[in-house]
Amino acid sequence: MRPPTPRRSRGLALIAMAVVGLVASIRMQAEPAPRGTVATRDDRPALSPTEALASFVLEPGYRLDLVAAEPLVQDPVAIAFDELGRLFVVENRGYPDPLEGQPAEPPRGGVALLTDSDRDGRFDTRTEFATGLTYPNGLMVWDGGVFVTVAPDLLYLKDTDGDGVADERRVALTGFSATRTAQIRFSHPTLGPDGWIYFTSGLNGGRVTSPAHPERPPVVFSTSDSRYHPVTGAFELVGGQGQYGLTFDDEGRRFICANRHPVWQVMLEPEQLQRNPRLAFSDTVQEVSAVGAEASVWPLTRDLTTASFHPTLITTPHAGTFTSASGVHIHRGDALPSGHAGSIFVAESAQNLVQRQVRRPSGVSFRSTPARDGVEFLASRDSWFRPVFLANGPDGALYVVDMYRKDIDHPAYVPEESRRHFDFTAGRGLGRIYRLAARERGPAALAVDLATATNAQVLSALARPNAWWRETAQRLLVERRAVDVAPDLRLLASRGPVLARLHALWTLDALDVLQAPELRRALRDEAAAVRENAVRILERRMTATPSLVDDLLPLVDDRDARVRLHVAAALGVSADPRAVTALAALARRDGADRWVRAAIFSGLHDRTGPFLDAFQARTAGPSAARPAARAAVMQDLGRLYGATESRERCLALLTAIADPREELSWQPAALAGLAQGLRTRSASVADTPASSGTTASRSPLMTLVAGDAPEAQRGRERLATQLARAAAVALMEEAPIDQRLPAIDLLGQADLATSGASLMQLLAPTRPAAVQVAAVRALSQLPEPAAAASVLERARWQAYTPRVRDAVLTALMSEERLTTALLDAVAREDVAPAAIGAARARRLTGHRTPAIRDRARTLLAGLDAGGGLPVYERARTDVLARSGEAARGRQQFEAQCVACHTFGGAGGRVGPDLSGIRNQPADALLLHILVPDYEITPGYESYTVQTRDGRTIVARMESETAGSLSMRDAAGQAHVVLRADVVSVTAAPGSLMPATFHEALSGQDLADLLAYLKTSR
Repeated sequence: MRPPTPRRSRGLALIAMAVVGLVASIRMQAEPAPRGTVATRDDRPALSPTEALASFVLEPGYRLDLVAAEPLVQDPVAIAFDELGRLFVVENRGYPDPLEGQPAEPPRGGVALLTDSDRDGRFDTRTEFATGLTYPNGLMVWDGGVFVTVAPDLLYLKDTDGDGVADERRVALTGFSATRTAQIRFSHPTLGPDGWIYFTSGLNGGRVTSPAHPERPPVVFSTSDSRYHPVTGAFELVGGQGQYGLTFDDEGRRFICANRHPVWQVMLEPEQLQRNPRLAFSDTVQEVSAVGAEASVWPLTRDLTTASFHPTLITTPHAGTFTSASGVHIHRGDALPSGHAGSIFVAESAQNLVQRQVRRPSGVSFRSTPARDGVEFLASRDSWFRPVFLANGPDGALYVVDMYRKDIDHPAYVPEESRRHFDFTAGRGLGRIYRLAARERGPAALAVDLATATNAQVLSALARPNAWWRETAQRLLVERRAVDVAPDLRLLASRGPVLARLHALWTLDALDVLQAPELRRALRDEAAAVRENAVRILERRMTATPSLVDDLLPLVDDRDARVRLHVAAALGVSADPRAVTALAALARRDGADRWVRAAIFSGLHDRTGPFLDAFQARTAGPSAARPAARAAVMQDLGRLYGATESRERCLALLTAIADPREELSWQPAALAGLAQGLRTRSASVADTPASSGTTASRSPLMTLVAGDAPEAQRGRERLATQLARAAAVALMEEAPIDQRLPAIDLLGQADLATSGASLMQLLAPTRPAAVQVAAVRALSQLPEPAAAASVLERARWQAYTPRVRDAVLTALMSEERLTTALLDAVAREDVAPAAIGAARARRLTGHRTPAIRDRARTLLAGLDAGGGLPVYERARTDVLARSGEAARGRQQFEAQCVACHTFGGAGGRVGPDLSGIRNQPADALLLHILVPDYEITPGYESYTVQTRDGRTIVARMESETAGSLSMRDAAGQAHVVLRADVVSVTAAPGSLMPATFHEALSGQDLADLLAYLKTSR
C-alpha cells in the first residue's frame, strides 16, 4: 500500500539547495572561449555544483543559473513544466542497460516532481512522482498527469488525490521495440499544434497496439517517427527517423535530430507520399544544418570518445564535429537577449557543449549555421557535463538538462577491447538543471496558475509572446473541451496577433468548431504562417468536403514558397480536374525543388497524362516552365510515366523528350527515367508489335520503339539520335560529371550493338572511377548475356581497382542471369574465388535457385570465409609495429574507402561517417577493417530485397514509407523500390563491407591507412 503522506525528500533537498543557492548566486560572467585551447582530459573526479558552474564559458549577453542539482535531481534526461509551474523530471537512473548476455538490473528509473517552495526561482522540494520504471527517457504534461516514454510502453501517470504521487498508471500504447540498447528507443513526446503527440523513433521500430482499443490492428514498422492522439487513441507513423530530439517552430513545422545530423526538418509525411503507389520517393526530411564532418563544434574538452582514455593514440587536438547531437530545440521564449528568439539550440553531450544556430529561409525549407564561428554558445571545461535535453520555461528562459556522467557512451557502441577503460556507471545519482537567459533576466518565482484559471483567462494566454504560455493555453482548452469560448476564439483568429491567430485556428479545429468562414479567412490571411497552417487544416478536410478545392486554387500563385508546397500536397487529395492544371502550374514555377515535385507527383495517381498535357501547354511567356524546373520535372515524370501510362502515351513522351531541338542537358536523364519506369512493369517484346524479322531480346526502352508503325519509327529515329549524343557526352573527358553519368545511364537502357562499344571504352583504367562504375552498371542492364561477360574478361578484371571490382560484383549478383555469368568467369579462372569475398560467397552458396547454389558450392568450396578473427590476429602484430605514413594512407583511403565512407567532408554514404574515427585505438580500427562483420553500426545493417522483375538488391536501408524503400548498395548506388514490386525483404547476416582487405592491402598499406585515419584533421 502507498503510505498516506507524500514522499518528499525535504531534508536532503534543503541541504542540497543550500549549496545550490550559494552556487546560483554566482553570476556567470560571459567570456570569449579561448580559441584553439582544449583542456587535457585526465581521470578527474566529478565536480561539485559550485565547481561545475565555474567551468562554463558562455556567450556574451547571457547569464547561467543552477536551479536544481543532486540529490534533488538524479540522472535527469527530460523535463516538462505543468500549468502550476511545477517541474516534472524524467530520471533514467539505470542507464546504461546491461549488454546482451548480462543479467538484467532491477528498474531504477522514475519521475520526480520539483517545486519552488520559497519562490526564489530555484527548486527546493522533490516528490517521487513515479518509481519502478526501467529506462524512461521523455515525458509530456497532459490532463493533470504526464505521458512517459518507457519502451515498450507509453505510460500515462496521474496523481488523483493531490499528494504529488502518481496513483493512476495505465499503458496507453505498447509494443515499441526495447530489444536494442536504452540509448536508441522511442522518446520525446511533444504536443504538436494539431493536437497529436509526436515521438522520435530512437532509430527503432515496433509492433504497436492500444490496450484500450484491442480491435485495432497493430502498427508494425522498422524505423519511423510516430504520433498518438490523446483523445481518440489513434496511432500512426509520420515522417522522419529522429534519435533524441524533437521541436516545433512558431509556425508548427517539426524538426528532429540524430547523432551526426544536428537539425532535420520534416518536409512531407508518409501519408502524403503513399497516395501514389508508383511514386518512387521515400525521403521525408531535409538537412537544415551542416552534417557529419562539416558540422563543426568547438569544445573546451577533448571529445570523449574511445581514444580519450588512450593519450598515446591521440594526435593533435581538433575542432571536433557533432557526434551526439540531441535535444534539438527552437527557443520560442522571450527571456533571451534581443534578436535571439527563434535560435536553434543543439546539445552535444559527448563534447560537453550546447551550440546555438541561426536559421535562415532556403527555398521551402531553411539553412542553419552556428551563431558564432570558432566558439560555442555554452561549453564547459568539465568533461562530466552532459547536456541531453533543452526546454522553454514559463519565464521564457532556456533550461538545460545535464545528466552529468563521466562517460555518456553506451558500452554497446564502444569497441569491445576498449570497454575496460570506461566507467559507464560513474555519475549515477548526479545531475543538474540550468537556466539561461539574458543577463538582466535572473531567476524569479514562476507566477503560474493556469490550472484554476477560467477558460476565458486561459484563452487570453494565446496572445502571450512566450510560446510556453500559448501552447499550455491551447492544451488546456482542448483538454477541457472549452467550446464555450469558441466565439472568442473566432475573434482572436481574425484580429489577434499573428501567432495568436495561428493558435486560435488550431484550437478551433481541435474542438471541432472550426467553420468554413474562419478557414477561408485564414487562407487569405496577410501572414504566410497563418495561410500555411490553414492549408494544412484544409488538406485534412478535403476528402469529406471536396468543394474546398475552390478555396485552395487561388493559393497556387501564393508569394510564399512554403505555402505553395502545402498547396501542392493538398491538391493531391482532390479528384477535381482543375487540381491537375493547378499542379502543372506549380510544377512550372517550383519544379526545380525536389520537395515540391514529390508533393506534386504524389497527388497525380493515374493522372500523369493530363498532367503532362497541362505542363506542356505553356511553352512561352511568364507562366512557362523555368529551365531548371522543366528539366527536373521531365526526369521524374519520365520515371512515373513509364511505370503507369499506356505504351502509346509512353511512346509519345519519348518522342517529345527526344526532340533534337530540345536542350541536351536534361534529355538523357529524362529518357533513362522513362526506361526505369518501364522496367518496373517488366515491359517485353510481347507488349508491342514485332518488327519484321526481329526475334532478339530487347530492353524495355528499345521494345517501346520497336515495330513498323509510323509512331514507333519516328520514336526510334529520335532515340537513336539521343543515344549517339549521349555516347559523345559520356566519352568526353571535359564534360561535367553530372552530365556524363546520366548519359551513361541512358546507354545502359539500349542494347549491346548500340551502346556496347562506348561503354567498353569507359571501363579503361584511365577513366575516373565514378565513370567506370557507371559503365559497369550500364553494361549490366543491357539484355544480351555478352554484355555481362565482357565486363569479366580477364584483362579487364585484373585492371579494375577495388572500388570498380566491388561495383562489378554488386551489379552481377543483382540478377540471376548476371550471376550465372559471374560463376562462368570463376569457372574459367578469369575471376579468382577469393575475389568474391566471404559475404558474397555466403549469399551464393545459399542462393534460392538450386542451379546457382549447387554450382557456387562447387566453385567456391574451401574458400576462407573472409579470414575472420584469425586474419586479424595474424596481421595485428605486424601492422601495429610498422610506422605508417599518412600521405600514403590517404591514397589508400581514396582508392579503397571513399566510395562508401565519408571522411573529412567527402565520400560516400554506404557506410558510417568516419570523420570521428581518429579517436579509435589503432587495434580497434584494424579489427573493423579486416573483420567488418565483427560489429555493425546500428542503422547500417544490410537487407536483401527480391523484386518482381527478378532483381536481388543487397543494400543498407536508408528510409522507407508505406509505398517504397530507399536503399544504397555497396557500390554506392541508390535504389528506390516500390513496395508493390517487392517479393521479399530479409535482413542479411553480414556487413556490406567486403572482408578481403587483407588480400588487397599489404601490412604497410594497412599501417599507412591507419596513420591517415588517426592523424587527419
